[in-house]
Amino acid sequence: MTTLRPKRYSALAILLHWAIALLLLFQIGLGWALEDLPKGAMQFAGYQFHKSVGITILLLSVARLAVRFLKARPAPVQDGKAQMLLASVVHFLLYAVMIVGPLTGWIIVSTAKVRLQTVLFGKVPWPDLPVGQALHVPAEVMHGALGTVGMALIVLHVAGALHHHFKREDVIGRMLPGVMRSHGAVGIAGFSAIAVGAGALICGLFLSFPVNKAPAATLPSVIASDDAAEVRGDEPVASASSEPAVTESAAAASAKASPWKLEKGGRLGFTAEYSGEAINGSFSRWDATILFDSEDLPGSSIRATIDLASVDTGDSQRDDMLRSDSFFGVGAHPTAQFVSTSIREAGEGRYVANGTLSLHGQRKPLALRFALRISGDKATATGNATLQRLSFGVGEAEWSATDQLKDAVGISFNIKATRRVP
Repeated sequence: MTTLRPKRYSALAILLHWAIALLLLFQIGLGWALEDLPKGAMQFAGYQFHKSVGITILLLSVARLAVRFLKARPAPVQDGKAQMLLASVVHFLLYAVMIVGPLTGWIIVSTAKVRLQTVLFGKVPWPDLPVGQALHVPAEVMHGALGTVGMALIVLHVAGALHHHFKREDVIGRMLPGVMRSHGAVGIAGFSAIAVGAGALICGLFLSFPVNKAPAATLPSVIASDDAAEVRGDEPVASASSEPAVTESAAAASAKASPWKLEKGGRLGFTAEYSGEAINGSFSRWDATILFDSEDLPGSSIRATIDLASVDTGDSQRDDMLRSDSFFGVGAHPTAQFVSTSIREAGEGRYVANGTLSLHGQRKPLALRFALRISGDKATATGNATLQRLSFGVGEAEWSATDQLKDAVGISFNIKATRRVP
């Protein structure tokens, strides 16, 4: 008994075909553009998005392959033997690109020396593959070539479809909804699809990844000996559940404490010790909400937020390592935040802000010492603190030993601010 084949592909096959086609073109463009993105947080965001789209293509391609075997599909269009063989090879290789491309990228991520957790679209953690380091280089070479190969296959695939269309053979129409029956409507839809595909490729090439804008800060890379004494936050600190939300609206409850706005040109940095040498780094994006008056310390408060992906130590490979799961884990924990719970005077023009630091999914007490000079509505502050990185889970696995990479990390800052006039 012969089973009649349908004239068109199923609705699910059509949906998957066009979704994968657009994503694949977008992904190829994005892959070509990644190396040209500015180093740092923007390039990191680009790679994270590239990984997310790649895994999406992989999952959709597996679904498309399953539909291909489970759902009846139209019979191949008869043509010369060479043309039919070429069409079969192109189809096979396209499936290979759709599946092998994301798989090789997944292998690269899973075997990289600097492990950056994949979080799909910033929401869903994605595991690494349990594969050996020996696969890293072959996967990297293959992955790098698949963009060009994939583009060439897409061009051949489109050329073949147009060849049959101009011969008035309903090839394109089989992959379109049934309402498009006339040859003219199919042609318009086909050329529209080519234009949209080209748009997807261009979108990938020129996609921008906005990052949070905050005052560029630069703080002294070496902490003064007088201020470098370790501050362990041994004064009472509110628990996480009772930590007050610090906003500018709190100014209304204070008779004197006024809000301050950070000026450009400040610096927020850190100093760590590795193999007896100081490693100095800073963060280029951070911001703070400040309420302060020396005569109203109970009404004064500080909330600072740091974009951890903006870390800069002058070594791009080391910066990538710091962004990885072994250190900051910016995929799951993109920011760190300090929220003060009390501010006390520690001498003329000197203060200590006790509060909570949230970093790498951990919340620990931290005391921040700072010297402050106010002249009218202008203020300059320099300060420092010391934290234990291991208490926050920063530097795990092979980096948990403290014989080379010390546990203590110095934090320092130098800022200027202007009082906000109501």
